[in-house]
Amino acid sequence: MSSQKEKQFGSNFARSMEYFQKIVTQSGPAASASYTLLASVLIFTLLGWYIDTSRGSKPIGVLVGLSIGLITGFYHLAKIIWKNKH
Repeated sequence: MSSQKEKQFGSNFARSMEYFQKIVTQSGPAASASYTLLASVLIFTLLGWYIDTSRGSKPIGVLVGLSIGLITGFYHLAKIIWKNKH
């Protein structure tokens, strides 16, 4: 009887892992877009901060960098979302 339970557990576990793999595969583009959004905001904000400290133009560089980062990140996010809908 324990052998039958082990087989049933193995079968259920295999199905669970297949479903998990399906979910991970489907969420790949969304994860990529969110990482791109985060990276673009951080990179452009840091670039704006560097320009501010080197030219003494606080806070214009940070605000411009943040704006460019948000626009770039959300553009990539929208591109991924709309590509998957068609």
